[in-house]
Amino acid sequence: MRIFSYLIALFFVVSIEAKSENTEGGLLECPRVPISECCSRLWSERCPQPQCAKQVNRKCPERKALIQYALHARDLRRAPQKGETSKCGTPETGYHPCTSKSVANKLFLSCCELYVPPECHFMCEYECDQDKTKLMLTKMAGENKCSFKHLSSILYCASQNRNNTKCCSDLDLNSSQLMVGSRCLRMCDPSGTAIDKITKEDITCLYNWNVIMYCAHSGITEM
Repeated sequence: MRIFSYLIALFFVVSIEAKSENTEGGLLECPRVPISECCSRLWSERCPQPQCAKQVNRKCPERKALIQYALHARDLRRAPQKGETSKCGTPETGYHPCTSKSVANKLFLSCCELYVPPECHFMCEYECDQDKTKLMLTKMAGENKCSFKHLSSILYCASQNRNNTKCCSDLDLNSSQLMVGSRCLRMCDPSGTAIDKITKEDITCLYNWNVIMYCAHSGITEM
């Protein structure tokens, strides 16, 4: 599982850095990460890579916390203070999901089995890789088996009736560069506005389906 593997690797990176800080006074070198490696190469969370922002937002939104780390006033590596608990699915943790992808996918599919026809079940997966989500949506549009009229039900099951607009907003799904205003945010809160038809403005939102799914997954904070 891509996100889980990334979290494990990040844990070791942070552990190594903490050891280095104790022995070398906390001075870190921050080599520049090539854009082509933004989604595959690990770097220190204390070394934000702004040149990776666009690539991370498109390909691996779960890494956005690394880029935005410098904006956080709190040092995520310090030991928690008394009465303080680490939280998942929050801005401070980069909206890292609280549940594993395999468990969340089972929950997603079980809901789809109730509200979505079988020909649409292939969409009931928390896929965060943009290339894969593009193939899924191409299949949905090209084979004409799963109608887009079921999109609201799919999004409802993905979100488990939770409002994930803050996550989507923080991951720039309402960015002015998308040129559709806040239209995409309605896909992050399907209980608020029914999506009965797809317009040309929605194509931009669907292009960022991986971000919508990532936020929906991160919104499942308890089972």
